[in-house]
Amino acid sequence: MIESEILKKLEGTSVEERIQIVEAILQTLKHDMRSTSSQQLSSQERPLKGKVISYEQPYEPVALEEWE
Repeated sequence: MIESEILKKLEGTSVEERIQIVEAILQTLKHDMRSTSSQQLSSQERPLKGKVISYEQPYEPVALEEWE
């Protein structure tokens, strides 16, 4: 369906109905974007996914002995 056909069909609808249509379209797009982006990223691109990360001494300096 081309844009002009869609606009003709929307002419007879109220503003509230148009808002509901736009919200439904946005929800569909969000869902599609989420599923597409999660499928595109492989485990190689996200090597830390599912790994436990913790800091034993988070406020201690790192590599202090390497500084002059």
